[in-house]
Formats: sequence, structure tokens, C-alpha cells
Amino acid sequence: MLQPGEGSGKTSRAPRLTFNGETLTPRDEVGVLGVTYDRKLTFRTHVERLAREASGKLASLRRISYLLDAKGLELLYKAQVRSSLEYACLAWGGAANKHLALLDKVQDRAARLIRNSELGLQPALHTIQHRRDVAGLTVMFKVQQQRVPHLQALRQPARHAEVTTRAVTRSPGELHQPRCRTWHHQRQFLNTYIGWWNEFVTVQPSVEGWTRQQFKTAVNDYIKILGVSMDRGLRFDHHIAVVTS
Repeated sequence: MLQPGEGSGKTSRAPRLTFNGETLTPRDEVGVLGVTYDRKLTFRTHVERLAREASGKLASLRRISYLLDAKGLELLYKAQVRSSLEYACLAWGGAANKHLALLDKVQDRAARLIRNSELGLQPALHTIQHRRDVAGLTVMFKVQQQRVPHLQALRQPARHAEVTTRAVTRSPGELHQPRCRTWHHQRQFLNTYIGWWNEFVTVQPSVEGWTRQQFKTAVNDYIKILGVSMDRGLRFDHHIAVVTS
């Protein structure tokens, strides 16, 4: 059981809970399927652990780097290091940027290692945030379009505009964006990727009948064209055409 956050100026006491006759002891942190949840859901401890473990793997990769060319190093980094940085990332991806930056530093060190092994070769590495955003939008596609049964709890209603405008007519697939009263809530999965989804369907109104791979390819190109991942909770005005085969 997680210890609830402290109240503002008031003494708060965790409720007494029992399970199978045993009293549950409140804890500041709890691990669930490899993800560490803290009582304020900042995920700081989890992200720091990820960065620390990935740094250890990267150090091992550096020790054997003389045995591999740049392509081999890149392949091994993607398989053994980057994959660990992305485990369950949609659960903790709403962590503060200063925490997520620790993971970016690991990839920056990996990119330098790959470049130094073969001068002039630029590794083909998307930013970790780019990959999290592609994954988040793909989940939204599975929920809204493919209607995957076990994800339907995440399904969101369509946006109903009170006034019909040209923009509303152009993007009928937009979803209702819930109001966020706190910065922390604003950064969570649904709020972040509903905003992303609405941006994407504005420039690509019809995704009906697409396969998952077609959608991922289009989203990947879309984010690359933007050049930078959207800050959570912000909407940018842009005019980009996404061309898919």
C-alpha cells in the first residue's frame, strides 16, 4: 500500500487497511511488475534506477567496443540498453523533464561511443521521447480505431463542438480533451496523448482502415517533421502534410 501524500497544512493519517486478516503497512514506494511507484507518483526513483542500470550496461558495452564495428555497437545498444529504458514507459512517461533527462544522457553517451568507433558515422537513433510519443499514439490508435478489448477502459469520447467551424469539419476524429487542474495530471498518459491525437488527426483526418504499421510509420514521419516532441499540455499551430502510402 502506498503512503498517501501529505495534506496542505493538515495532519493526514493513512487509513488502516487489512487483507486476508493482516494489516497492510503503508510504504513510500512499491514495485509493481518492474515499475517503482512512489506515493506522489513522480517516478523519480524509478527513472533514476533505470538510468543507473542502463549506465552499467553501457559500461559493459564500452569494454567490448573494440570487438565490434559501429553497426554492431548500435545494434547491441538498441537490443540491450535502450530496450530497458523503454520498459513500461507509458506508465512513467509523465515524470518531470529533469528526471527523464537522465535517460537522454545515457543515450547521448551511447551515441558518442558509436561515433568514436567509426569516425564520421552518425548513429540512427531517435530520441527516447520521440519513441515514447510514437508508442503513446500507437496505443491511442489501438484503443480508438482497432478497439483492442483489454484497452477499452482508455477509450475516449469524440469532441462535440458547440459551434461548427471549418477546423471542426476538417478533423472530425478529434477526442474530448479533459480539463487538467494540476501540472501533474496534465502530464499523464491520457491527457498527453489525447492532445497529440487531436493534433495528428488535424493534418491526417482519416486513419480508418489503416494497419498498425501504417499508422506507426505515419506518426514517426509526423514527429520527425515537427523536429521536436511537443511539450506536454501545449498545442502548437502548424501546417504539415503527412503522406502515407
